Amino acid sequence: MRILLTQPKHNHGQPYAEAPSTALLILGTIAEKLGDDVKIIHYDVDRSDIRDDLAEYRPDLVGITCNTFQVKGAKFIAKMAQAFGAKVVIGGVHTPYLINLNDYKPVIGEGENAWLELLMSEKRINNIDDVPIPDYSLIDFDKFCGAAPIGGSLQTAIMASRGCPYSCTFCNTPLWWGKKIRYRDPELVLEEIEELHHSFGVDEVFFQDDTFNINHEWAYKILNSIIEAGLNKEMVFKICCRVNESLLTPEFLELAAKAGVWNIFYGIESGSQQMLDRMKKGITVDEIKRAIKLTHEVGINSQCSFVVGLPGETLQTLRETSSLIKMTKPDTYGWGFWCPFPGTEATKEATSKGYIKHTDYDDYGYGLVLARTDALDFSELEKFQGFEVLS
Repeated sequence: MRILLTQPKHNHGQPYAEAPSTALLILGTIAEKLGDDVKIIHYDVDRSDIRDDLAEYRPDLVGITCNTFQVKGAKFIAKMAQAFGAKVVIGGVHTPYLINLNDYKPVIGEGENAWLELLMSEKRINNIDDVPIPDYSLIDFDKFCGAAPIGGSLQTAIMASRGCPYSCTFCNTPLWWGKKIRYRDPELVLEEIEELHHSFGVDEVFFQDDTFNINHEWAYKILNSIIEAGLNKEMVFKICCRVNESLLTPEFLELAAKAGVWNIFYGIESGSQQMLDRMKKGITVDEIKRAIKLTHEVGINSQCSFVVGLPGETLQTLRETSSLIKMTKPDTYGWGFWCPFPGTEATKEATSKGYIKHTDYDDYGYGLVLARTDALDFSELEKFQGFEVLS
């Protein structure tokens, strides 16, 4: 078959993409290995039109990956592909909530086996190590800007594990990947890093795993293999970690620094213990302070993210977050208004109170106030301009 794999534009458009879609790369690689012809298009950066692409490439099958901020583009691609006569399959975290769209095959959750069935193959993915290393020649790395902050000249992202065992009320990761973590063999992870570096010139890799430091034995094998291969002298790395004292040890941080990890992303979300408990984050303010301090001591950049407007948010909790930022001085940090992703506990709570602005997902996007709280209405949240100017 001729297969066109697509990542839609964001609902409100954006002139960049940080990294290629890992999902599309994996599915494309699987199809290639079965003898199919594959083309991958990321519409935020490829700047082409689906109608022209359909006419030129003439695919038998069009695959679409869709998150909540890409609903409008996903539906448009699907309708154009259906009018062209191609089969349509849609996967991605928002797939269970697509409406006003017919005659497509939805894939819920991890999609490799459903994809193999669709391609009429008897092969199956029995564990995460059966997932092939992506054929990165399917994309052009120069079109992707990398996830800020940037530490190398050419960056991309990989995933070394899937799943998260925690229960944050706002997060849709467990709904998609599940709570049981599956770990890739460290040797396969190293093989992929070496392929990226030696064949494509990638000199910075961002591990997108939700919690890289939850399994020290596994993480140490990856970090030590990077050191043994000498890649820590030729590349740099970024990881995502939790701040829990039991998980973020001085020994872990020292090994990470030695392996070339220069930046750690911490999903802090709030500086208010009341809010951390309300969102079931499973961390304390003291652990946050300790984590940033230890990270600085080993010479690694601390990058922290915060969410504004979750259920329970008040002006006081926002001030507590502002105080935490000023006290701990993370090297970089960012914040965003809470997005009520469908299916999450926080969304169900806000919906029951009538606090969601609307459920037209075609209009969801970064930077929008989509829900209010008990204490802060829409106008008050929309006035929020950042923690630096909070008075």
